[in-house]
Amino acid sequence: MHRSLLIILVVAILISGCAEPTAESMLRDYTQRVSNAIDYPIEFNVSQASYPSLPPRRDRRVELTPLREGVFDVLRLRHCDLLPLIAERNSNLGRVMTPSQVLQYELRFLPAIQACEETLSHRSQQEEALKPLLQRVQEIRQHKEDQLPLVIWNAIYTSPEMEQQFSRSSYPFDLMSKGLINQVQQTLDPFLVIAKVANTPFNELDHEFIASIEDFYEQLYRTEVGSQWLRSTALLTEAMHAVADGIEQRIAERPICFNQQPNNQARIIQNVFRNFYASEFQPYLATTDRLGQRWVSIHMELLETLPIPSSAEEYFLSIFDINHTGGFLHDYEQAKSRHITAWQNLLDHCGLMAGQP
Repeated sequence: MHRSLLIILVVAILISGCAEPTAESMLRDYTQRVSNAIDYPIEFNVSQASYPSLPPRRDRRVELTPLREGVFDVLRLRHCDLLPLIAERNSNLGRVMTPSQVLQYELRFLPAIQACEETLSHRSQQEEALKPLLQRVQEIRQHKEDQLPLVIWNAIYTSPEMEQQFSRSSYPFDLMSKGLINQVQQTLDPFLVIAKVANTPFNELDHEFIASIEDFYEQLYRTEVGSQWLRSTALLTEAMHAVADGIEQRIAERPICFNQQPNNQARIIQNVFRNFYASEFQPYLATTDRLGQRWVSIHMELLETLPIPSSAEEYFLSIFDINHTGGFLHDYEQAKSRHITAWQNLLDHCGLMAGQP
């Protein structure tokens, strides 16, 4: 019995020893190496590496103005073939549509009502009795166009699929992550196409694209790139601030090198810089940066096109706007600047340069 338990423990230890390093373990090791090299405590607190929570759905949802009662009744006339669409929306399933299904419906309805208006416009020139109907159809078309940006906002930023991109329960990127930038592009590009329709409703999307909308949402659901980027960025921000704090305080308290002359400790520092900062930390930072720049730029383009509700504006600016003072992305950029400056000062303090052997 005891022998079996011993074997299990040995196997568990061997397996854990062979486990692939994670971003958290790499950053923990990196901060510890710097701490040992400068002989100063540096605490990398993973629990403090957090990012803002996505506001509740009710704070992100924009309320739509319904059409006035009875306005659809005129569309039941034979002059416009819209009865199937209207019946679809008024059915039991139509009343519980998901955000993506509402979007798909509206993108189908708008070109149909535009075509109806065009037809009635031509016919009313010979049939005076159609002019009141044409006016009512024009009201509906205008209402639908005015509401479309709000519908698109709700469809994108209140959908469960997009909410997952801001989850706080994801793991960071793997150290060897590849192909993620293309994944971001492929996942979010369709939503850019949809968002642009908000300001140009007469440039309707083709039927095949509209029919594929649910596929775009499924693809979004199957990726966690956004939340992984947020987690990786939060960890990097915490690690960079911690290392910068340690280096700054160590140099301020007592010198490491006398008159900028390298000594044994300076050589240890140089080795840590080369083997851990340049070889492990910097590549992971660069990968996270490149992916984040693409992810952020697409969302910024979306937000510039769509109406952000005031109750959610602070959150999205914090996440995506690098110039939003005190925001998540702004803090990340500040941490990068502090981290680089701290290392430069440390190397200069001992008369060393980054590429010096």
